[in-house]
Amino acid sequence: MIEAMTHDTTHDARTALYDLLAGAEGCAPAARAARRAQDDELADFLCRAQDEIVGEARRLLAQRAAE
Repeated sequence: MIEAMTHDTTHDARTALYDLLAGAEGCAPAARAARRAQDDELADFLCRAQDEIVGEARRLLAQRAAE
C-alpha cells in the first residue's frame, strides 16, 4: 500500500488517508492470527499500530472535511 501511494502522484491527501485507514483496519485479523500462533509481541504491535493509525487518520479526515 505505501509503495502504491508513493508512486501514484495523483493521490490527494484525503485519498491517501482513506487508503491508510483501510490498511490499518486490516491489522485486526492479522493480530488475532498472531495471538492464535502465540506470537504476542507481533499481536501487540499490530494492535498498537491499528489503534494509533486509525485514530490519527480519522482525526485528520475529520479535520479536512471541516476545512
